[in-house]
Amino acid sequence: MNTDISISKGSGAGGCFPVIADRAQEAIAVLDTNGVLHYANAAWVRMHGYAQPSEVVGKKITAFHNQEQLSGDVLPFLQEVRHRGQISGPVGHIRKNGTVVPTHTTMVALKDEAGRVRAVIVYAADTSELEKLDEEIRGLKLEAEKRMSELTLTASRLGERAKELEMVENLLRARGAELSSINKQLWQYMSEREQSQEQMQALRATLADKEKEAAELMSRLQQQKMEQARQELQWKTQYGALMNAIEKLRHDVVEMKHHEVEFLDGIEEDKGPVGAKSSLDREQLRQLSCMAKKFANE
Repeated sequence: MNTDISISKGSGAGGCFPVIADRAQEAIAVLDTNGVLHYANAAWVRMHGYAQPSEVVGKKITAFHNQEQLSGDVLPFLQEVRHRGQISGPVGHIRKNGTVVPTHTTMVALKDEAGRVRAVIVYAADTSELEKLDEEIRGLKLEAEKRMSELTLTASRLGERAKELEMVENLLRARGAELSSINKQLWQYMSEREQSQEQMQALRATLADKEKEAAELMSRLQQQKMEQARQELQWKTQYGALMNAIEKLRHDVVEMKHHEVEFLDGIEEDKGPVGAKSSLDREQLRQLSCMAKKFANE
């Protein structure tokens, strides 16, 4: 861990290290303290969906992880490896096409003699097949547990069913003893039911008669209402005509009073002879005119 290994050309990362790393089955990469890849073996290149090491060297570690993987696994691992020197655990990677690759990743810090971290070696083993196998094993275990649970439940149900059948048999025996009593009660019920039906029919007939009487009463009441409405309309019409006649009569009386006053004024103003047929003198005509005016004004 404290070996002085430089990642520059011609030292550490050169020499025999690339030869050994390229033959390894797990993916290996070397990062500097800024997270930039300075070396990646063939397994790393294949695992991330690239063809040549030149396609990945020089890229940052962020190019091989999505945001969730970076914040949840990669960055905490890089922080921890600075203090502990080495850390291992499950870390997700992504291929060039964006698909996720589950891995078991180990990070090892390379320090100089002063204890400063110069680089980090990343070992990543693809666990996709292992996860599929684990998933299949978990599925088989769940299926076996389910089958065992079903068998246990079936056995329990069979035992309960046997007890239920025994109880049913006892109930049937008791029920047979009750049937004769129920039969007698049924015949009594049928007799009472026939009587009730007869009473119901009589009540229905009575109800039909009452409904008929009510319908006739409603019809007469409706006719009376219509006749009352007709009479009220006739009375209103007659009352209106009467009020119009009274109003006209009042108007005629006023007109007659005006004519009488004008006539009497004309008599009073006339200084000539009244006529050959009049037997009243002028004083009597004047008095008669005054009385007529008084009567007209009243």
